[in-house]
Amino acid sequence: MRIVNHDIHVHTFLSSCSSDPKATPENYIRRAAELGLRTIGFADHLWDGGVPGASRWYAPQDLNHILQSKRMLPEDTQGVRVLIGCESEYCGDGKVGLSTEGAKQLDFVLLPMSHFHMVNFVRPETVTEPRDVAELLVQRFLEVVDLGIATGIAHPFLPLGFIDQADEIISKISDMQFTDCFGRAAEAGVSIEIQPGFFPQALGIEKPGLHDETYMRMFSVAKQVGCYFHFGSDAHSLDRLDTVLALEKRVRELGIGEDDILPCLRAERS
Repeated sequence: MRIVNHDIHVHTFLSSCSSDPKATPENYIRRAAELGLRTIGFADHLWDGGVPGASRWYAPQDLNHILQSKRMLPEDTQGVRVLIGCESEYCGDGKVGLSTEGAKQLDFVLLPMSHFHMVNFVRPETVTEPRDVAELLVQRFLEVVDLGIATGIAHPFLPLGFIDQADEIISKISDMQFTDCFGRAAEAGVSIEIQPGFFPQALGIEKPGLHDETYMRMFSVAKQVGCYFHFGSDAHSLDRLDTVLALEKRVRELGIGEDDILPCLRAERS
């Protein structure tokens, strides 16, 4: 039985960073059925309008905006379970782009802690050296877990803005630090996302500075301490949805099975 049979990190055209007019809920659902996915979760970018501090980019992407996807769902979902969630934002110092009340309107909440390309919004401009970036990643991970609002953490420890230095940055984080971080997530029931961005070689892509084995080490620790996992393509276009299937080999190498999947996703399996 295939382990990777859901994808809950999918962006429709409602996300400002998607430029694909074909990235509609209906098209994604049809494609998910073709790929044999049993559950698809739309996780458009969101900053709750009731929460102050949105960036200019985030401000238009409020709850009313992303909840439009509910009205776009076809009557026939071809046997695919559909969830409406979000990818909100965590900026540090307790600043998160989603209220507790807003979260109740969604099926799930993904929070990233590594959108470090957002300078002086997420990452202070003074944090540039690999060791400093690594320390901030650890700090932000623990803070996101402690917020108590995240269903799962989007692309944990994947330092956007520093992808070409990912191997070096992650090497600065010890197994003991990862054990602490993922142990806290396991205790809180916060799911850890596995997505293709961690494994370029599994997709046949050579990416200097980021190699699959770097994140295999990290996920091995998460597995050892009892974390839940979920899968996501982080697709921003319809033609990227199938990349989630490339995770199957790495997931099996990690020994991740049915009991390691986030229960609300696992429950839908036959």
